[in-house]
Amino acid sequence: MPVKHRIRNSVTREQKQRGLIQGKAPHREHNAHKVLRKWPYYRGVLIWISALALLFLSVAVFSFGVWQKDKQAIYAGIALFGAWVFMKLMFFFASKATTCPLCRANHFANSRSSKHKKAFKVFPFSYSSTAVITAALKRCVRCMHCGVTFDLTKKYRK
Repeated sequence: MPVKHRIRNSVTREQKQRGLIQGKAPHREHNAHKVLRKWPYYRGVLIWISALALLFLSVAVFSFGVWQKDKQAIYAGIALFGAWVFMKLMFFFASKATTCPLCRANHFANSRSSKHKKAFKVFPFSYSSTAVITAALKRCVRCMHCGVTFDLTKKYRK
């Protein structure tokens, strides 16, 4: 008897045309799981926000230097861009510590694996950027691989 292989990522036309927000937003209700180590999430968010600020600052300083024809400002913009690359590398290593306790996948790192149907994503951002933004604003993260919500402020389970 031949073995049937299951196709996991069958996306229908309705799922493709859902709009800007895909998946189910994470929640901080009583059935959300708690994260045992919260500091790697906060460290990842701080590094991501500082890297974003460095990127905008480097573009602004570089464009100002080109506009004013100032070589020092152009070199400063290039140096700030190098600092941004270094911060992104730091974020890459810091995101390895933000693993899901259930499936052991990284919350803040993108991968090419298939995503869960409840995985939360806002259109212009990737799944990992959306996870960083929701961790910063809502203090909860939905795992993009297993679909479980984790609360970063939960101390005990009721």
